[in-house]
Amino acid sequence: RSEVFKTFLGGRLFSADPTMRLIAVVFVAVESALAFTSSSMPFLLQRSSLAPARSRGELPLVSSRVATRAFRPVASIQVIDTSYNLALGSLALGALFGVPGSPLKSKVGAFAAGIPLALFGLFLVFQTTTLRFTFDDSNFALVKADLKSTGENVVVGGSNSWAYSSFVNYDFFPSESFPILVYFKETQTPQENWNVGPGEKANSKEALAKGAKPGQVHFFPAIANVQQLKSAFESHDCAKL
Repeated sequence: RSEVFKTFLGGRLFSADPTMRLIAVVFVAVESALAFTSSSMPFLLQRSSLAPARSRGELPLVSSRVATRAFRPVASIQVIDTSYNLALGSLALGALFGVPGSPLKSKVGAFAAGIPLALFGLFLVFQTTTLRFTFDDSNFALVKADLKSTGENVVVGGSNSWAYSSFVNYDFFPSESFPILVYFKETQTPQENWNVGPGEKANSKEALAKGAKPGQVHFFPAIANVQQLKSAFESHDCAKL
């Protein structure tokens, strides 16, 4: 991440000033969405089946080892519903800078804000369509829409799958009723990576003195149903300050 990003984000994301906080949230939403393009993780959903029965009504002969695998129960996986609210909101806001009669319409505004917002909205449509968030018996994860691998985390490495027991906090920015970013903090990531980007501010002595717990910070755009996410976090006993 760039030094500009680190400096801007570290000082303003947790600011008491709501305006600066909102600006920082939007900034991170863009950065997080871009990071998703090359994010990945191990495939979560395991499928098992037996070949069709033979015409005489018998199952094909299989070894005991294969049969054991075939009948092994698959972990239940909850796939969170997608939400296009953030994408559509970005597209609508971008359109306001170019709609005839709009008080925001101007040549400068169209290029400075309208086009970037519209492109960001289209990008969020793509991300919302192609990515899913899942909860299984032990982990929260980021996967592709077909539940296949999305590879390693491009920021700190490792799979995009986190044990519930590693959570120390989660939240929604700027608020649960107006979510742009979903945030969580965990201790599964190796400690040497915890101060990457916004982690430097979130793990500072000042933050810890105010009750924060040390760990790796994660953000992603609110491209999924936030109420379902919150409910799943709670049902799996994810820690929250």
